[in-house]
Amino acid sequence: MILKRKITWFLVFISFGLMIGSCVEEFEFGTQNFEDILVIESTITNEDKAQEVFLSRTFRLESNEPVPEQNATVTVTDDQQTSYTFVEESPGRYVSSSTFAAIAGRNYQLQVTTADGRSYASRSATLPQTSQIDNLFAERVVTDQGVEGIGILVDSFDPTGNANFYRYEFEETYQIIPPFWSEIELGIISSNPPEAELVARSREERVCYRTQFSNNIILTTTSTLAENRVSGFRVHFIEPDNTVLRNRYSILVRQFVQSAEANQFFNTLKEFSDSESLFSQVQPGFVSGNILSVNDPDENVLGFFDVASVSSARIFVELKDFFPDAFRPDFPIECISNTETDLGEVIRRVEGGFRVFAFDPDSGEYFLTTQICTDCNVLGTNVRPDFWVD
Repeated sequence: MILKRKITWFLVFISFGLMIGSCVEEFEFGTQNFEDILVIESTITNEDKAQEVFLSRTFRLESNEPVPEQNATVTVTDDQQTSYTFVEESPGRYVSSSTFAAIAGRNYQLQVTTADGRSYASRSATLPQTSQIDNLFAERVVTDQGVEGIGILVDSFDPTGNANFYRYEFEETYQIIPPFWSEIELGIISSNPPEAELVARSREERVCYRTQFSNNIILTTTSTLAENRVSGFRVHFIEPDNTVLRNRYSILVRQFVQSAEANQFFNTLKEFSDSESLFSQVQPGFVSGNILSVNDPDENVLGFFDVASVSSARIFVELKDFFPDAFRPDFPIECISNTETDLGEVIRRVEGGFRVFAFDPDSGEYFLTTQICTDCNVLGTNVRPDFWVD
């Protein structure tokens, strides 16, 4: 989820004291004064689904990834004493054992007890006003930096005037079609003596799909406006040469209406996780969320327990609809084909990872390329998403 990715950046600030002097000298990039802190991430929504809680520990800058907090006891309880138990489905990822949806007017609290017996609890959180996405659309736009591309924009309106703070996430799914796909491949019968035949490919390798998630915090507010109307707010920008637009592209946008407290936390996290803030002269202190240690009030806990209403919308985008004269974006890597007539050499190359995608019976030439250039499964999955429309 988005908070988990942003917290990963934010740990750069809280796990060590980064001091940048005014003089120019070589900087040894590493962790100093490391503090082992529990990281808790959870957004409970009004969707009837299995809700999730993510637990991890802060990690040293030179480490590759967070350490999941395993074997914890996790529950969410409302003010009517209804309790929802979460089970660990993968390291650090806890999923409610039954589906449920946050209900307006009820207060919810998260409780976590780690394997070493330490307990943590959030302050109570209430579901904010629901506001639907009225319109999700794409438009040819120019950024403030003068870059032209496709903007993904949202319209939303809350007639009650109670939905003031909005957070957005998106998932973009796009087709992958390799440039040297074909219906045949080399079936090796024997390496010595070399013997092979051309056979039909046994699985779908022409069209695959890849989904990737937003990796930044996207916020807006209507608190300073005359009415609670989000109009043409840009949640994403795609340059025309982006490879995701090479074939058909789709984007799902989720709109969260959140509390003022949640908005303040996410806004602070967004400011401190911007890449340009990494070497700022004045480093921030610890940013508290709404989760506290039951055992030790002075213990730092990083994260936020959010209860938010959510709505979503999906659109499909074709590059030619916005840039009719644009060149088709390049495949993610440069694909080169080679020819070979010696069957023994062809077999050796296929056994080494190359693929045959064509054969000329007149010249006896086999055409070979790397697997990524002829098999879409290297970059995606050949399972067509249920929502996909051609």
